Amino acid sequence: MDTWELDDLQDDLTAALLPDTCTILSVTYASDGQGGQTETWGTAAASVACRKDPMPMRSGEQLSGAAIQPFHAWVFTLPADTTITAANRIVHSGATYNVTAVDGGKSWEACVRAYVEAV
Repeated sequence: MDTWELDDLQDDLTAALLPDTCTILSVTYASDGQGGQTETWGTAAASVACRKDPMPMRSGEQLSGAAIQPFHAWVFTLPADTTITAANRIVHSGATYNVTAVDGGKSWEACVRAYVEAV
């Protein structure tokens, strides 16, 4: 695939298949004055085009605090030039998600997929 073809594919994907926007957060740590640290989440990128899809094979229930809690996982599709790692969070429609993994190393980098779980 030529570079121009990949560029066209990325542009088409962003224009046609990413109907929403999200915010990518990054964390900073500061001393709490008692030997520990306080984390603060700030905006790394705002108004990023995205699409959120469920990952039904990774949903279910888990035991937490002696109670069964629902467990849901999603995948966010983002433009190919988006900088995101498993250290980030995504905010979409008022909900916050921890990024658990990002797909990388693809032959044709048409998009980035971030696998997430609700905070």
